[in-house]
Amino acid sequence: MIVAVHALTGAALSRLCRTRRQAFALGFVSHMICDALPHRDLEIPEEACLLGGALAVVAGLRGLSSKEFAGAVGAAVPDIENLVGRLLDLPDEKLLLSTHRGRHGRKTAGFGTQVVLAAVALGVICHAPGV
Repeated sequence: MIVAVHALTGAALSRLCRTRRQAFALGFVSHMICDALPHRDLEIPEEACLLGGALAVVAGLRGLSSKEFAGAVGAAVPDIENLVGRLLDLPDEKLLLSTHRGRHGRKTAGFGTQVVLAAVALGVICHAPGV
């Protein structure tokens, strides 16, 4: 899953939480669930740019100290492991998270699932009332 989509999903789900700590934790857990969906990953530079954009959007809409931003960061953090693994050329078996050890969702050629998920998440971030 593109890390920016993880971040947007975590931000949207954080609307269900009362605190930033809960939002971060829910974002982290949502990462594993989203990894199970069919998806396509990008190269590191593309991922980094899209993540920066997603975090900027969430910060602009809800603020850096918001539970939405905490949820976005919580959802993105697990992919630090993927980044380190790719930079060091580690085999999947050496990664800690089960969804990074070959239990990813089916790989697809397109981005349809991720585009829909990102659009729904943005709609929630922009319009849905929080707890």
